[in-house]
Amino acid sequence: MAKARQSRESLGYKELKAELRSGQCRNLYVLYGEETFLIDKLTDGLTEMLISPGCLSLDRVIIDVGGQPAKLNLDQLKAEILTPPFMSQRKLVIVRQSGWLSAGGGRSSSQSAESDAQESSEDETADSDGSSTPSAQKNRQEALGKLLEKLPDSVCLVMIETKVDRRLKQLVNLIEQKGVLAEIGREQAKTLQAWIDAECRRRNISIDPAAAESLIDRCDSGMQVIWQELNKLFLYCAFTDCHKVDLQLIAEISLPDLRGNIFDMTDALSEGLTERALILVDTLISQKQPVQLIQFMLARHIRQLICAAELGRPDKIASDLKVMPFVANRLANQARRFSLPVLEALYARCFEMDLLVKTGQLSDRLALETLLISAASQSQGKKQVRH
Repeated sequence: MAKARQSRESLGYKELKAELRSGQCRNLYVLYGEETFLIDKLTDGLTEMLISPGCLSLDRVIIDVGGQPAKLNLDQLKAEILTPPFMSQRKLVIVRQSGWLSAGGGRSSSQSAESDAQESSEDETADSDGSSTPSAQKNRQEALGKLLEKLPDSVCLVMIETKVDRRLKQLVNLIEQKGVLAEIGREQAKTLQAWIDAECRRRNISIDPAAAESLIDRCDSGMQVIWQELNKLFLYCAFTDCHKVDLQLIAEISLPDLRGNIFDMTDALSEGLTERALILVDTLISQKQPVQLIQFMLARHIRQLICAAELGRPDKIASDLKVMPFVANRLANQARRFSLPVLEALYARCFEMDLLVKTGQLSDRLALETLLISAASQSQGKKQVRH
């Protein structure tokens, strides 16, 4: 039994896709993780396998809860599960973002941030119906467990979550016994490069390795965004009869190289070049990059530089930070231009500026510019002391 459970836990996208291709289908799938593109591919595969032509509206049901657990009606879910398919092999019930598999209620951080203001005005309602209390969450999870124990063979239930709390051992064990619990995370850089190359070759297009690397980095390794950019690229190539994609073409028609600009900005900071750093900010804003995103990317970049300074070797940086090899090399080189105390001070300064923005003491752009001026001045001061 232990070996079987270990095997189930190790299932990922490739293994599940292979099962579908061989005609094997489980009664229960719980899929979670960052790579929603691959999760959607699996649900598309299940739809193609299970639902007869013309029966999509009858035999497939999608319940999107939006990360608000109290909005999932258990009686409705139970009724959908127990209702047999009309003409298909099985009925496919897809539940998105139920939050029932998270000990904290199931909202993602972005959903929490977006709805904090709304929740503050609804506290009394939430307390009165008990929907957000720990006991209500526990009751929901117990009810879900009872439902999963009696899944009929006529249904395939797919639950798609942002995250699953594996400390809910009883529920997790039940899911692994009845079906599949799989985390679908970001693919490795080599896998993404092979995928991009294959999609290009299918359309009689060749792509330089450096261009593929740049595309992956611009899209932050997210397959959904990469696919959108590839479709844009394919349309351009079809219209212009282009069969060769290089780095220059990616720079011209793909997303702005936000990470590259952040690298250049940090180089300017290390040299004390305040004006250069501010010009780069203006460039990013002119490209309609949100100031908050620039702030976030800069803070993340400084954190990665701290990690790079501690890890040292580029291969170790690439492995631990899950970045492209050329990004790891650049992080390693740039980390040597700062002392660790300076990087840690800059990281703390990012949080200070973020707090000033959130408390309304500074505008987001003024906070970013103040951070850059302060960082460049600090670096310039260090250089003068060394001289």
